[in-house]
Order: sequence, then C-alpha cells, then structure tokens
Amino acid sequence: MFAGFGRRDRCEVIVSCCSPAPEDGALQGDDDLLEWTLADVSVSGVRSAPDAELVRMVRSLEARQRSIDALRSAVLAELDSRNEPQRRTGLRTPGWLGAEFGLPRDEAHRRVAVARMLRADLPLVADALASGRISFAHAAFLCRLANPRVRDLVVAMQQELVDLSIDVRFERWSKKVRSLINFADADGGHDPRPEDNRMSMTDGLNGDVHLDVTLVGDHAAVIRATLTEEAERQWRRHQELRAADPGHALPSRGQLLAEALAELVRRRAAIRPNVPAPVTDVTLVIQASDPLDARTPDGVRLADGTTRQLLCDAAIHALVVDSLGVPLDLGATVRFATHEQRRAARVRDGGCVHPGCDAPPMWTHLHHCHHASRGGPTDLPNLASGCPQHHALWHRSDWDIQPDPDRPARFIITTPDGRRLCSQQHGRFRE
Repeated sequence: MFAGFGRRDRCEVIVSCCSPAPEDGALQGDDDLLEWTLADVSVSGVRSAPDAELVRMVRSLEARQRSIDALRSAVLAELDSRNEPQRRTGLRTPGWLGAEFGLPRDEAHRRVAVARMLRADLPLVADALASGRISFAHAAFLCRLANPRVRDLVVAMQQELVDLSIDVRFERWSKKVRSLINFADADGGHDPRPEDNRMSMTDGLNGDVHLDVTLVGDHAAVIRATLTEEAERQWRRHQELRAADPGHALPSRGQLLAEALAELVRRRAAIRPNVPAPVTDVTLVIQASDPLDARTPDGVRLADGTTRQLLCDAAIHALVVDSLGVPLDLGATVRFATHEQRRAARVRDGGCVHPGCDAPPMWTHLHHCHHASRGGPTDLPNLASGCPQHHALWHRSDWDIQPDPDRPARFIITTPDGRRLCSQQHGRFRE
C-alpha cells in the first residue's frame, strides 16, 4: 500500500494490490477491478476479460493514474525543495530523476518543473489533478502557460481554467485557454522567451541524425525564410535533374527541407576565414583489432560510401583505441597536444563522466584530478571530462575525483558523506 499527502496535508492516493482475479471473472467494483489489474498484468489475463470490464479497467486505471501523478508531483516538489538529490549524488533533481529511472531529459525536466509550479503557485490545479478532474497533460499545459508576464493571472484564474476542461477534448480546451491568456497578455506575441528556443539531436541507425527543433521570435523568422529559399533552390535543382533524366524522382517537401538544411550547414562550414581546406573536422575511431572498422566517437559505424565521401571534403583524425576504448594513438605528429588531448578525452569519455549526467562531449571541460596547481600532470589518465556544473562541483573541498586504479579510463568520485561513485563512460553509469 502506498499513501501520500499532497499540498495542505491532503491525502489523495491509496493504492492496494493484494487480491487475485475472482475465479468467476466477475469484478464487483472499481477497487476490485484495480486490484485485479495490478495483480494480474499478463497478456492472457487481459485477453480473458469481457469488453465491458476492459472499458471499466481503463477508466479505473486512468483515475488512479491521475491521483498517482498528483502524489508524484508533491513528492518530487518536496524532494527538490530539500535539494536532496544534489547533496547525495551531485545531480540536480531533473538530472537525478532522468538518470535514476532512464527518463528522457525533456520528460524529467517537465515533471520537476510541473511539480515546482503546482507546489508554489497552482494548488487548485494540483487538487484537480489529485481528484481526477484533469490529467497531468492539463496540469503541465497550465504550468507551461504561466510565463512571468501572466503568472499572476493564471494563478488567479486557475479554478476557472480547470472548470473549462469539463466535457471537452484537451485540444479544444487548450486552444481556448491559450486564446484567453494571449488576449490578456498584450505583449506576449512581441516578447518570445529565449528559453522556448530548443533543439534535441539524437543518433539513429547507420549514422542517421534525428532533429527536433522549436524556434521562436527572430530565430523562427530567419530559419523559416532561409530554409524556404534554399528548399526552392533545391527544388529547381531536382527539376533540372528530372529534365535530364525522366526517371529521377522529385522529392517531397520534407525531403527538400532536409536537403536545404544540410546544404546550408555544409555551405556555412566552408566559409571559415584563415582556415585552410579541408574544412569539415571529423574524428573516426578505429579499433586496433580491426583497422577497417571506422566509427564516430559515439560508436556509430559508418558505411563505406559515407567514409569515402568524408575523405573528399573533411579533415580526418584517426583515433586508434584498444578493446576497452582507451586511446592508444592519435595518428598525429604532435603527441598529446592540448587540442588532441581534448579530442581523445571526448572519444574516451563520451561526455561528462559524473554518473547520471547527460552533458554531451562538446559541453565538457577537462578536469585535472591531481590539480595542475599542485604539480598534477596534464596527461590523459589524469584528465576527466566534466560539464560546467560538475567541473565546479569537483573543485569544491568536500568533493573529490581521482583515476580508478582498477579500471582503465574510469574515475572514482567521492561525495561529501564519503560515498564512492563510479564514473560513467558514454552515459553508462551502471556495470
């Protein structure tokens, strides 16, 4: 049994799971239904339920899920207010949440942001979520909508905004609420928030890259106009190819925009003053046991055609590693120059080495475990990749990071209470 208290000591969640499904298949009430749902989650058990019971099951689970979401938000907000994750693990609450439970970065940040807002400013929204009147999506929308200019208005109108959700689809409700707030926020359209500009980049299979971008204000206007113009140029190029070869397929709008973006980036990379060609700087990781196996520092294997194309217009840096991923040779005439050390450390560490941190390699600094000011060497085994937050943390007198004597290219981080944390490598912090 789990019991929790939300804002104003309101007990909202009591979930029990102790009874098997009735042998006759009859479910007497919502409590019995939930017990069966939680106790017997096998596919075969669900498949044996009648249609009406499945509908009731979904309704019951949704109601409980909303109460659990409210309790989770209250618990997260309390944990965050105590700064407990930071003191214990060196990670802020969103970072700890994502690392502990394998959540996407954006989702972990969203949960904590909503928890903070519900606790601090929107208790009536929290109550509506706990009672099941609204979903977590409704609560998150209202929290996100409450920018500093209209926060007081959203706080004052929170009950009315919740009431508008009765018997209406989420999309229609959110559109109406946004219209009301935008009407009251006369300056909203002219003052986009810089923090609303965001982009995520993830690797797919075979070297693919997936982008998810949101731009506002001037950034949105510039990228829209520039991409549209370049897409039209790409369209004309494809038409010329079609005229020369009737079998040439004309691309979709989505393909044109993707080609336009790639062309703009490639063109911009070619305009680097005082830098001799080739201009694209690429590191390829080569296994000592298989010199023909070329991969990116993130471990993505490149197809032969991709490698050959890069050789035409890129500066290739071959980094040879052993079976443990420890750099052996940088393939350069100058041994361990500062720039080359950074390149090797990025390939070795794959980002910040603090366990649970998701900072990518380009955000990291190199930290001297044995401090340079005390005679520590500027050698790769003594250098750990750390994001600005954790680099500063390691410099505090109550934290320490040292090379792991038992694991090559790994580190031991000691917390203020004496616990020893094993560093991560390429985002893997559990062995």
